[in-house]
Amino acid sequence: MITFLANLASRRPRLVLAAWLLLTVASLPFASRVGEVLTAQPESPASGVGRAVELLVEEEFALPESETLVAVVRPLEAVPDDFPSAAHDVKLDALRLDLLDVQGVAFVQDYRNAAGLDLVSEEGRFSVVLIGLEPTNMAASKETVAGVRAAFAKQPALSYDLSGGAATVIELEQVSQRDARRAEVYGLPISLLILIVAFGALLAAGLPLLSAVTTIVVSSAALFFVGQVIEFAVFTRTVVTMLGLATGIDYALLMVSRFREELRASGDSREAARLTTLGAGRAVAFSGLTVMVALLALLVPPVAFIRSIGVGTMVVLSVSVLVALTAVPAMLALLGRRINWLRIGKREPGLRSSAFWRARAEQILRRPLLWTVLGTAFLVILALPTLRMQVADPGPRGLSQATEARRVIGALADLGLEGVLSPFDVVVDFGAEGFFHPASVRKISLAERALEGLADVQTVTSPLALDTVPRLFLYQYYASQELAMSSEVAPLVRATVSENGRYVLIRVVPTGSLTPARGGELHGAILASLGELEVDALVGGGYVRSLESTAAIYSSFPLALGLVALATAVLLGLAFKSVLIPLKAVVLNLLTVGAAFGVLVLVLQDGVLAGLLGTGPVLGYIDANAPLFIFAIVFGLSMDYEVFLVARIREAHERGLNDHDAVASAMGATGGVITSAAAVMVTLFVLLLFSQVELIRALGIGLSVAIVLDATLVRMILVPAMMTLAGRWNWWLPGFLRGRRPPPG
Repeated sequence: MITFLANLASRRPRLVLAAWLLLTVASLPFASRVGEVLTAQPESPASGVGRAVELLVEEEFALPESETLVAVVRPLEAVPDDFPSAAHDVKLDALRLDLLDVQGVAFVQDYRNAAGLDLVSEEGRFSVVLIGLEPTNMAASKETVAGVRAAFAKQPALSYDLSGGAATVIELEQVSQRDARRAEVYGLPISLLILIVAFGALLAAGLPLLSAVTTIVVSSAALFFVGQVIEFAVFTRTVVTMLGLATGIDYALLMVSRFREELRASGDSREAARLTTLGAGRAVAFSGLTVMVALLALLVPPVAFIRSIGVGTMVVLSVSVLVALTAVPAMLALLGRRINWLRIGKREPGLRSSAFWRARAEQILRRPLLWTVLGTAFLVILALPTLRMQVADPGPRGLSQATEARRVIGALADLGLEGVLSPFDVVVDFGAEGFFHPASVRKISLAERALEGLADVQTVTSPLALDTVPRLFLYQYYASQELAMSSEVAPLVRATVSENGRYVLIRVVPTGSLTPARGGELHGAILASLGELEVDALVGGGYVRSLESTAAIYSSFPLALGLVALATAVLLGLAFKSVLIPLKAVVLNLLTVGAAFGVLVLVLQDGVLAGLLGTGPVLGYIDANAPLFIFAIVFGLSMDYEVFLVARIREAHERGLNDHDAVASAMGATGGVITSAAAVMVTLFVLLLFSQVELIRALGIGLSVAIVLDATLVRMILVPAMMTLAGRWNWWLPGFLRGRRPPPG
């Protein structure tokens, strides 16, 4: 296949470029619509206790609303000491009337008519307005949100922050768009400067950028079509844009560098393009395959959010490799020596860094054992904090203070209501006997009191949670279902008792934001309390679903790690006819990932350098999705540099060079390429630190650290030092695998 593509691109370059031009132009309208197939949270398969409880609640209980928006309202003028004042109430009344006129709004509640909820902060000078929406689809809910904002605009004396449901989805989509746009607006010019320094010529520097833009446009259009079948997470756009730029530039940079070498040797542009595809193109294809294998780790956990981004990254990687193997050599074949046009400086482009990196290689190869010990020890030390990593789903707390959703969470936390967003739902099953039986009512009363007494519990809602009616009278109302439904407790019964009387819902609201440790302890305490009372119940709710999602990720993590490591080792073994090289590559990659995790713990969990990096207040834990994404992406991208370097070492061996000279020659040829490619990648990943989403910032830190370590310490020091120490053992194979081909060297 590589030979076919090499011949096609070198012999029919205009045909190849015309095909790509048509494909890119045709992709533009669909690429611009990729946002239509992105959603805040793709639905995972209905599994786990949390999801089972959620289905029970949806199917069996007549809850008052399906979606509620939360607005934090503040007066703009000077606030009197007696807040909330009569003037503030007048504005709330006018706002309420405007909101009720919005199509899709079911009810509006504020601090004056929201029973059991304290929705006003006298110290904070704000009040909370709850806006219930009629059950409908997401598109209609987004239109309702637009109407709600228009209603607030009619009250210029009030400022507000709006969150919840479709409002948060819209904000996440806007954040994702800004992140992707930032990568393009800032990433492309900075990458161009790096490439100009690397290539010493403007035209050569521009070609990788053209490759990257083509990759992003075509892959975005492909995502739009794939998105008609599966849902993609909203952050897929950000990840795809970053990887499209990184790999598009990375692969094209390698091809252009190799083309210059071949052009100097042969003098014929089309032959140089063909040889480039056969040499560097083969390395690109194999690197792309190993990255794809690593990204399979994202398909292992049964979590739709992670799987959707995994599919998206595979799409962009496939397009990136295809562009590098066809469009790039076709352009090189047509450009020929014009690739060095608009030269910067007097020296011939392409020869600037070879001597420098060969000299660095000679320094390392003089003491390979010392460099191996020091480099490995450094990675191990950086990786040690990983042993105490805590992970959890931060929910809205995973957004920065610059977002409305996060500011609303802060306001609810001030009122002690943050736990309302992630309650524990306890569904008690009374079987054929049902709830309307004295023993069942008493059991619910005991359970309610036991749960209220647990640490970190703010309030408990149950059929008996009605302060306006003495409990003795409540017992009388629940003598029969008919009596309860005809009494003043009917609304509470409809919300907490199933229509057939079999199930009872107890909603446990925790205090504030729980850390992973405290949340797990509360979950265990709830289960223990129910067990002591011999209550047949399932515990679910938002927090439990988060716990189960995290558990699903990390119960699958060892399998994903093992499969990726094994598959990568097999691929490298087949490519280089070696046992030691793939084992070394896997171990070093795992050390690099571990070091990246260690830095992540220090910065985002411990707060070390958090202020300097601009990550804001730390959560005390890591977003549960981040480590798996970092592992898959780093493990894959690191193999790019492994393949680029080791392939050149093998080529040098096949030319008859000894171990020392082969390594030094390969470092001289690839040092500049690897460093430039890493500089581009790190630039793009650092831009992720400016995101307003904790997950994206975590990716920015982890990926940047990993790529810096991999391109400097690992590829430029540890790999050469270890391969020099191993000598001919690098190419050792068992007799039954060796075949007729002798090892190089």
